[in-house]
Amino acid sequence: MERLEAVEHIRPMRGGAQSHLLRAGDGNFYVVKFQNNPQHRRVLANELMAARLARHLGLPVPVCALIDSTPLAGAPGLVMRIGGQMQPCAPGLQFGSRLPTADPQTPIYDFLPDAGLELVANLGDFAGMLAFDKWTCNCNGRQVVFCRPHPRQRLRVYMIDQGFCFNAGDWNFPDSPLRGVYGRNIVYQGVTGWDSFQPWLEKIESVPAELLEAVAEEIPPEWYGDSNDLEALLWRLFARREQVRELISAVWRSARAPFPAWRDDAAAAAPAGSGDGPPA
Repeated sequence: MERLEAVEHIRPMRGGAQSHLLRAGDGNFYVVKFQNNPQHRRVLANELMAARLARHLGLPVPVCALIDSTPLAGAPGLVMRIGGQMQPCAPGLQFGSRLPTADPQTPIYDFLPDAGLELVANLGDFAGMLAFDKWTCNCNGRQVVFCRPHPRQRLRVYMIDQGFCFNAGDWNFPDSPLRGVYGRNIVYQGVTGWDSFQPWLEKIESVPAELLEAVAEEIPPEWYGDSNDLEALLWRLFARREQVRELISAVWRSARAPFPAWRDDAAAAAPAGSGDGPPA
């Protein structure tokens, strides 16, 4: 995992974690969540683990990095409001999610009208991200942004804000059909059955224990505390690979009916187990 120093504070960002946009030593811009954010320090661990695993599956999650904010300690504006009072953002290692564009002034949208959504180049990735959010029990609605990574290219969707995977700081899995689902059914209009969730399901079901362990080793211990808690999370996440089809089936059968084009009335397909053991 790349470690970078923050060199410039650009501006605060919207959202419950009160992130800030920083420029790092590699010249790129990162949306940075701080250890003392008002949600929980473990949302940083969640962001890192989820980003690394989602990218392994081929999902459009921004590149992440460890950002050392110490060089900017005390910078004007690098603060957050907690309990009605302004506090400086913590120094040390923070989580950074790289902007999907090189220019921080490039328009980035968190909402598009229906006509605009139909023009997004990678709209099918919403199905893959739903499978991922069910695996990781994202307890927030799916958060996204839309932008053109380069001028004159088509809009693309990027999946952001994975902090509430594993139920934020609680690190448990209180499953519910509509958790992790994007708020508008139109993005799932291309889902016609189980084939629409391939190859993401196959990749999730075959994630090796070694990958989970390697990602966990990248997380700074100060982001999560007790290593036993992290080990238990890994074990449960590994075991949940075989539950994803059932969880998607619950979304399909929910009262919201987000997959209007699904024509398969059969029960959920049996998961393809990898046969590996849980993380050591």
